[in-house]
Amino acid sequence: MKNLEVLNIKEYDFNIGKYLSQGTNLFKKDIGGFIVATLLLFVMSFIPFCGILGLGNFYKICKKVDEGQQVSAGDIFDFTDFVVYLKLFLLIFAVCIVVMIPIQLTLLPFLAVAGVDGENVSDTGAALFAGGMGLWLMLTIIVFMALSISMYFVQPLISLYRITSVREAYGLSWKIARKNFFKIFLFSIVVGFISQLGMIVCGVGILVTIPLGICMKYAAYKDVLESLNQKMV
Repeated sequence: MKNLEVLNIKEYDFNIGKYLSQGTNLFKKDIGGFIVATLLLFVMSFIPFCGILGLGNFYKICKKVDEGQQVSAGDIFDFTDFVVYLKLFLLIFAVCIVVMIPIQLTLLPFLAVAGVDGENVSDTGAALFAGGMGLWLMLTIIVFMALSISMYFVQPLISLYRITSVREAYGLSWKIARKNFFKIFLFSIVVGFISQLGMIVCGVGILVTIPLGICMKYAAYKDVLESLNQKMV
């Protein structure tokens, strides 16, 4: 990123309602194009390591539509950022492994106290084991929630701001996201629900709700990053 000065990020407004509205308006600009891009994104996801690359390219498509530029179906298959996203994928995989080890170790005391021996488990042991599983689940949710929010701006920083260093993108993302951690978390839940609503109502509806959700996220990325950098690169 060339101009974004975020070493000392100050407070910024994160308007959930605004992003939902702007994302909907963006989606309406090219509904057919976004649906086709979603189908191609599904195809891209079957290529090893390319699912997150395809999503990053989708944000580039959102930017083109937003700026009134011509969009082609092949834009989703842009491999310009492949190496960066491969590094990001490997980083996420490594972090998940490292984080899960200590979380799983929290189960050991409960297993030991529960005295699990084949099929002979006392009521007290079963209760302790269930409590351990509950603690494990809670820790897992908290850790991965924190990780997902800390990485919230990584993809737009890579795809829209052309950052080629995963470490730099993550550092900037965390500095930005922590200022509105809970609002971003709430926004993620709302957008996630909207994206999956098509599956609940009608399976093929996800071809509409998934790109709609992505457009809403793009609107949030654009507003926040532009407010910090004045204009997109």
